[in-house]
Amino acid sequence: MRNVRVLAFSVLVFVIDQATKVLARLYLQEEGSVSVIGNFFRLTYAENPGIAFGIQLGNKTLFTILIGIASLAILYYLNKIRGELFPARFALALIFGGALGNLLDRIAFGKVVDFLDFEFFDFIMHRWPVFNVADMAITIGMVILIVIVLLDRGQDQEKQATKSDGETSESV
Repeated sequence: MRNVRVLAFSVLVFVIDQATKVLARLYLQEEGSVSVIGNFFRLTYAENPGIAFGIQLGNKTLFTILIGIASLAILYYLNKIRGELFPARFALALIFGGALGNLLDRIAFGKVVDFLDFEFFDFIMHRWPVFNVADMAITIGMVILIVIVLLDRGQDQEKQATKSDGETSESV
């Protein structure tokens, strides 16, 4: 039952992603770009046949198959850690839902629709690459996982330091 609730987040990400992409195709494809908050935030229709940030790969079919295999691996691991704490499962659910959203686009259209266009970090690049809800979910999920790993590593080092201190005082 716990996994069903976590997978509901994957389904929610997938549905929101697909719904927003349909809206982008309907309302932005001909318009191109619509300003929402000046130059800072625009809705810009873009089709991405490559991977993140428009990076092109030689064999799109192989890449799509690999994404499918990775999605199945995430689903397997999500089931395997069903007794673990919620944050790790939630992060994997976000990644899984986002991966499925972009995978469906690749299978159905041969490319992913992106439409969220922000002007971030003007000192590094003029505009951040256009992205979608699935990309956002994958990124948030990865950040959560990285934080979990870093916190867990810190706790492991703290336990080892405490254990070492205990051994040192016993041996004296």
